[in-house]
Amino acid sequence: MSSLSKRKRLDESGSGRSEKRTIEIKKNKTDPRHQDSRTAFYAEENEVLLRNPKRDLDMYKNACDEIRRCMAEIHHLKSSDAKNKAAEIEELRITVSLQFLVLKKLNRLSHLRCKKVRDKTSERRQKTDEYHLQLQNLLYEVMHLQKEITKCLEFKSKDEEIELVSVEEFFLKAPADISKLEITKADEHQLTLARLDWELEQRKRLSDKLKETQQSKESISGEIKTTQEQLESLQPKLTAILETTKPVQEYLNMPFDLKREQYAQARHLVDPLYVLFMQASAYQDACDKDLTVTIEGDIEAAKLLVSISNDDIEDEDDDSDQEETDKRKSKRRRKTVSDRMNQKKEKVLKKHPMSVILTIKCQDGSNLTLKFDYLLMLKIATVSIKTNFSKSETSGSSG
Repeated sequence: MSSLSKRKRLDESGSGRSEKRTIEIKKNKTDPRHQDSRTAFYAEENEVLLRNPKRDLDMYKNACDEIRRCMAEIHHLKSSDAKNKAAEIEELRITVSLQFLVLKKLNRLSHLRCKKVRDKTSERRQKTDEYHLQLQNLLYEVMHLQKEITKCLEFKSKDEEIELVSVEEFFLKAPADISKLEITKADEHQLTLARLDWELEQRKRLSDKLKETQQSKESISGEIKTTQEQLESLQPKLTAILETTKPVQEYLNMPFDLKREQYAQARHLVDPLYVLFMQASAYQDACDKDLTVTIEGDIEAAKLLVSISNDDIEDEDDDSDQEETDKRKSKRRRKTVSDRMNQKKEKVLKKHPMSVILTIKCQDGSNLTLKFDYLLMLKIATVSIKTNFSKSETSGSSG
């Protein structure tokens, strides 16, 4: 209860003080002396505008000189033995007091003048800041416009990427309603527009032609597809016919299946051996039945060599030789010179995995076998000969 009563007393005292302050402020506002001071202040502000600062400075100097003079006279009178010096000293004091009043007034006027100068300076500074801000905004706008101008100057239109026909060809082939000679020859822009119109007309024409070509292509591809389906359906029928004609082939000594297999193998031969096989087979069929043409070798290895050219093989051999020499140097040359020569000889004499064999039967029963190989590095065809004599010749030669 005591704390609450203390708080109430404090609140009442604080409210009483505030009420007293408001009453005093109202009294000051209603006091005629306060109003006179305010009017005097505003009168001095107006007086500052009318007075000349140089004259005030001269008045200040004169007042200071007058005060010095009066103080010097007072000092002189006090030090002298004049009879009526008290009256003169009093007059001089009054004069000094009046001069002090002039100095106070000049001081107030100077302060007011400084305040007005500061206000004007702040206003001018504010205006300067505003102008500077406007200048910065204008500079930013100028920079933005310059960037836009450079973008416009560096702009590349899509028509620059189009390869238009030459001007001579345009005037030669374009119709009159597009070329417009009387306008386009004098205006470069109109000429470019006319050339673009002519390009558009040509592209429309080519687009229509392309559609027609695509339609014809689709129709032809449909026909090819139906024909291919017919041929695929014909393949089992042909194989069935060949199966049924095998006895006839054996009877007439016409091995078509064997020929077909040989031709399939011949596709993997190198060009010289392929030419030899085709010519020898044709000669066998046409002239000599005692000649037999066959193909030997690894077809899978030949397939791997089809896509490799002879130059690539040489490069690979050179690289492998270099690697082997490096390995030999690292192993302190364990192999002899003869071993290296044998390896190089084997690489140079490397053969194609498939070969052509010609077997010629003689009337006495002996056979002559010619085996044709192709050396990949040297790019030459070689032949090895093997003879098989008949039993009568061997017995006669032995006797």
